[in-house]
Amino acid sequence: MDDGHDIRAFLSSCEAGRDSAGAAVAACLARIAAHDRAGLSLSAMLRVSPDAQDVASDRDGARRRGARVGTLHGVPIAVKDNIDLAGMPTTSGCRALEAAMPWRTAPALDALLAAGAIVVGKTNLSELSFEIRSRSSLGGDTRNPFSPTVTSGGSSGGTAVAVAAGFALAGLGTDTGGSIRVPAAYNGLVGLRPTWGTIPTIGVAPLAPSTDTVGTITRSVDDAATMLGLLAAARSPSSDARAGMRVGVLRQLLGTSVEIDAGIDRAKAALHAAGVEVDAAPDLPDAVLPRGDHIVDEEFGPSFDAYLRSNFRPGTAADSLAAVIAERGFLPEYEEVLRARAVPRSASVRAAILVRHAELRSALTRVIESGGFDALLYPPSAVLPSSMDNPKGGWAPELAACSGWPALTVPVGRASGGMPLSAELLGRPYAEATLFALGRAIEASAARPTPRL
Repeated sequence: MDDGHDIRAFLSSCEAGRDSAGAAVAACLARIAAHDRAGLSLSAMLRVSPDAQDVASDRDGARRRGARVGTLHGVPIAVKDNIDLAGMPTTSGCRALEAAMPWRTAPALDALLAAGAIVVGKTNLSELSFEIRSRSSLGGDTRNPFSPTVTSGGSSGGTAVAVAAGFALAGLGTDTGGSIRVPAAYNGLVGLRPTWGTIPTIGVAPLAPSTDTVGTITRSVDDAATMLGLLAAARSPSSDARAGMRVGVLRQLLGTSVEIDAGIDRAKAALHAAGVEVDAAPDLPDAVLPRGDHIVDEEFGPSFDAYLRSNFRPGTAADSLAAVIAERGFLPEYEEVLRARAVPRSASVRAAILVRHAELRSALTRVIESGGFDALLYPPSAVLPSSMDNPKGGWAPELAACSGWPALTVPVGRASGGMPLSAELLGRPYAEATLFALGRAIEASAARPTPRL
């Protein structure tokens, strides 16, 4: 498998007899052995699937017989380890859940398996999905393959690194406040957070159900569209950017980094070249910006308790958050926040936060309608990562999370130090097809950055 392949190129190569699922999985496992298990490990993988090579052989046999399983026939994927796969623990990166065996595979992942995908393994993440770096008590720090001394972003950092480093062709992750889009941006990939509620979150460890989503990390916009078509009941038709489309730039999110701003300028130029009008969007009112109390603080404790009670086979996992805390099988720095989130919550505080989310949605609607915009454009992070600490990325990723609107991050080249640059597009609910069309126009202007491993 060519490390530069996306899903479409890989499947085309298989049809032509130049590649196979067996060879692709073998290549993925070899890269994991070389870069995730030896020397300065990237620490992207928590567990490798023991039967991946056997499944790949079955897929190749079916192809020879002319019996393709589905759209992802033989495609190796990586799965964030907060998404259930039958027969494999779902740990959320937490030592207290190291043996937690789910009852069944999450429906979202099941849809990809039914289409012929092969799970290469489960990936490291920010423990319990709490942060925008990927550090866990089970996997340590996931390192960025473009610069192994800095974070991969999070919480789906292991999935992003797996795709960027050639451990898989695509990945499945989750996004509550930027957990797909930030690591996708930091690893030169396409990250899709779909409209909230379009993909089932059954069998997925909750963080804040009011904003939790399953989403994808891929090497191309086309791959994101392909996977969404399998994951979501309502499929987004394919389209291209066209004259008459308009994109508004949120200037409030510019100005903190010359290089990040230059990446947005590249995205604007690519859209212009495709016939899309790009203009400044009105500022969002300061009162609606996503700051202050966070919905995770209100929803994590009760939702995670319910998940522990119902999701795992008896005796394989703690049955409550209190039991997890008592075991102390987690990063020590998480004890204070875990205890705080485990106490009974205030319904009035949660209600007030959700009112603010609704106010942000209304403000975004006014901005979109005032300029006749099809989407809004901005950088997904205010900074490039510079250490293993949580990057101070700002509130941009929360726009999609708090509104429930879909967002797509697309790479736009590299900064002078070699780190990837990215642009994010935000659209109205169920406007993923529009985001894909605009994302393809941006993608066509710059090659996807790839690490030198």
